[in-house]
Amino acid sequence: MYVPDNPLSHVLRELSERYPDVRTTTATREEEAFGIAAGLYLGGKKPTVMLQSSGLGNSINALTSLLVPYRIPVTLVISMRGEAGEWNAAQVPMGRAVPAICESIGIARVTIETADAAVDTVRRAAETAFETRLPAACLLPRRLTVGEPRS
Repeated sequence: MYVPDNPLSHVLRELSERYPDVRTTTATREEEAFGIAAGLYLGGKKPTVMLQSSGLGNSINALTSLLVPYRIPVTLVISMRGEAGEWNAAQVPMGRAVPAICESIGIARVTIETADAAVDTVRRAAETAFETRLPAACLLPRRLTVGEPRS
C-alpha cells in the first residue's frame, strides 16, 4: 500500500523488479492507506504502508485512534524529507518531527542505513510490528531514494 511519491517511485521500481510476487496498491491519502491496511490485517495479511514523512502528519489520527489502540500491526516505510539539502522548506518541520512523533505515539522505528541493508531492516521492523501487534516504522533517508538515471 502506498501513496504516490517521487522518492518512493525508485523503491517501488526496485520492489517490482526484485519481488514480482509482492502486490502493491495505491491509496489517494495516507489515512485511506492505513484503513485498507487495517482491513488487510484483519483478513489475515501482513500489510506495509509506504508514505512520505509529511504524510505521517496526515496519518496521526488513523494511527492513534485505530492501529495503536486496537493493536493492528502495520509496517511503515517512510521516505524522509526535510533532511540536509532539502530543496522544499515546507518539508523540513515535519521531517524533523518524525522520530519524536513515532516515539510519542509508541511506534518503534529504525533507520535504513544503506541500500544493501534495506531488506533486512524492513524485515526486522515487520517482525517487531507483528510480534508486538503495533505499527513499526522504517525511516528511509533521502540519500537512499535519489534514483540514478536509467539507460
